[in-house]
Amino acid sequence: RTLYAHDIISMPDKWEYPYFCGWDLDFQSVAFAPFDPAFAKEQFHVTRRENYISPSAQTPAYEWNFSDSNPPIGAWAAWRIYSIDRARCGKGDLHFLKEAFYRLLLGYGWWANRVDGTGDNIFAGGFLGLDNIGVFDRRYPLPDGSVIEQSDGTSWMAAYALNMMRIALEISQ
Repeated sequence: RTLYAHDIISMPDKWEYPYFCGWDLDFQSVAFAPFDPAFAKEQFHVTRRENYISPSAQTPAYEWNFSDSNPPIGAWAAWRIYSIDRARCGKGDLHFLKEAFYRLLLGYGWWANRVDGTGDNIFAGGFLGLDNIGVFDRRYPLPDGSVIEQSDGTSWMAAYALNMMRIALEISQ
């Protein structure tokens, strides 16, 4: 209900996958960085702008469920785009990295405040794994009421934290 989009967004495939997905866009942004770093940076920022993120700073997951969660790979993508551009130009775009850090910090806060179904503060829910074609939809309880436990969300958050630290160290120089 809070999404207002009017942007050009890279799509992976106009026929089979003609929709945006937050983490796909991060991967695509990294792929654009070697030959069009300006477009890569623009694509990286597009779903992290005020008109895309929710009031709680969640970025939209994908078109059929904006409120779902995708693996938080944004900090990795920002660092890769910055590193590729730095290697290409001889100097890193600190303005891009600082803006990315600010927006990613908002997203980190959203993730850090998630509580799992049992109240243990374990990062879970949504499409967090690499196996998106499972026998069961991991977002919902199983027919008998049980749930599938996922540990990958915590691993994604550890990677998010490490990449944020790497960015923080770079912009603090």
